[in-house]
Amino acid sequence: MLANEIATKGFPMLRLEDTASFVLQCMEDYEVQHLPILKEEYFIGLVSKESVLDIALDQSMTIIADSFVRVGITGTAHFTKALELFSKHELSLLPVLNDQQECVGVITQKNLNESLSRFIGAAQNGAIIVLSITPYQYSLAEMSRLVETNNAQIVQLNTFFDEATGAMIITIKINQEEASAIISTFQRYDYQVLHYFGKSPLHNDIESHYHHLMNYLDV
Repeated sequence: MLANEIATKGFPMLRLEDTASFVLQCMEDYEVQHLPILKEEYFIGLVSKESVLDIALDQSMTIIADSFVRVGITGTAHFTKALELFSKHELSLLPVLNDQQECVGVITQKNLNESLSRFIGAAQNGAIIVLSITPYQYSLAEMSRLVETNNAQIVQLNTFFDEATGAMIITIKINQEEASAIISTFQRYDYQVLHYFGKSPLHNDIESHYHHLMNYLDV
């Protein structure tokens, strides 16, 4: 997904001559902490609610121009770049810009959350397995093969490095809700299974042992 595909139009585009009272009202109406400022038709920065509260209600944005956050994203960038910018600059809204630096829309936190949910397949049913391996051990082809030998497929995969241990942490989602056989296969191939989220026959074993115990106590 590209940034311009998840951008929202219709948000206020402020001007340097707008007063603090007007800007604060816009922020309240749209439930955001930032809004874009334009000069003529060109984006010059984001103004934050925190900065606006430092000036009198009848003063204009010109007074706090030095505090504008000059950050935006091009419409052709992948949406995960927006995620990086939101986190780095603690934003509530991110302008989407064209090649001429005109603001063609904004990405809100709601847009970003919905896009991220689709990207990781959160709504798709399936078990989640979290693995830990050494970086040199990583092989997507091998992991896919191990899953497929158990008549399943990987539908989502994410990785990150654990700086404390130097391990690569791999989270996979499969197209089945029960994965005990897949877990056993990974363990046979020296993959450390950190977490598992899904249905498991272990619950049935526990229930069976419980009933056996109750029957024994009845005797």
